[in-house]
Amino acid sequence: MKIKARIGSQSCPQKFWDKTNEIEVQEELPKEIIEEVMELWDDLKTGRAKNQTAKKKMIELYNTISGSNYNARTNCGSCIATCYDGIKKIYNVYSKTI
Repeated sequence: MKIKARIGSQSCPQKFWDKTNEIEVQEELPKEIIEEVMELWDDLKTGRAKNQTAKKKMIELYNTISGSNYNARTNCGSCIATCYDGIKKIYNVYSKTI
């Protein structure tokens, strides 16, 4: 929930934060997201997810970052490739800075 709260504009169902009408465009991703991408990359670096959990986590993380709505259980090659390419771009940008 912490990740979604940092980049989302919806309110929390448990009332931890309120809905906002103002959306800030962030130049960089939050540190938590970058750390998740770095951890996840070990399971994705060959171009295939090591297991279903890694695939699901990749799709959910990509959905959170890009605001898309891919199904976490999809088998669509194009959808998975888009998610992989997005995570790979983020890894390539931030792996140089860490």
